[in-house]
Amino acid sequence: MRNIIKALNYQTRTDNVTYYSILLAIFLTIFGMLDFDMTGSEYVALNGESISLLPVFLILMLGVRILGWDYADKTMNYEILSGHHRREVYFARVIVAHIWCIAFCVGFMLLPIIIFTLINGWGTTMDFGGMALRFALAIFPMIRIVCQYVLLVFLVKSAYIAWAAGYLLSMFSMFIPMLFEELMQIKFTYQFANTNLMKLFTFNQSIGYVNGEDVTIYHTELDPSVIIGTIGVSVAVSVICLVLGYIIFRKSDVN
Repeated sequence: MRNIIKALNYQTRTDNVTYYSILLAIFLTIFGMLDFDMTGSEYVALNGESISLLPVFLILMLGVRILGWDYADKTMNYEILSGHHRREVYFARVIVAHIWCIAFCVGFMLLPIIIFTLINGWGTTMDFGGMALRFALAIFPMIRIVCQYVLLVFLVKSAYIAWAAGYLLSMFSMFIPMLFEELMQIKFTYQFANTNLMKLFTFNQSIGYVNGEDVTIYHTELDPSVIIGTIGVSVAVSVICLVLGYIIFRKSDVN
């Protein structure tokens, strides 16, 4: 499996889609960086929506490519014929997709925050520890999204179809909760990975008094149910998707 992982890493490093993914991440973050007077905490508070959307589209673009590109040729078939077990072929792609996607997402989510914190400090807008917890929890729905695309790719056996279906499913999972909340006052949190990320980067506000002036305070406290649900549902869905994906791959023909 080590040789497969090496080959996949090399393929990903030299793939144009990897660089398109970088451009996409830059596009999703650059508009929130136009005001260089912001502190690190102000950047998070004012750009929570774009921060939560970045993993959704970045994992779709890069993760599906890593997982499904070899369906376009006979690479998987060659790997199996050369003596690799299907388990190795499958989990090598799962591992590489997780490493690249999570590293890219976390890196691009944190980069502007680090830049503004170095320039203007963290600030008093929100608690640093609470925000750190939210970022740590965000890794769980990110893993969940990757695993969902693992199942989708090995189900449809095409990166192109998975891209289209993944985009539609992403839009559906964001539109339906908005519709339910608008019409029925039902709020979604960890039920969908997308809404889970949005919940983690949406903050309640209040007016506080800091250093002799009124400032807007963004609260980072989370209900225990959200923390438990984020971890529990993400782990459960991830395991189910990986198991189903492997069962499908093990029983299907590889051309």
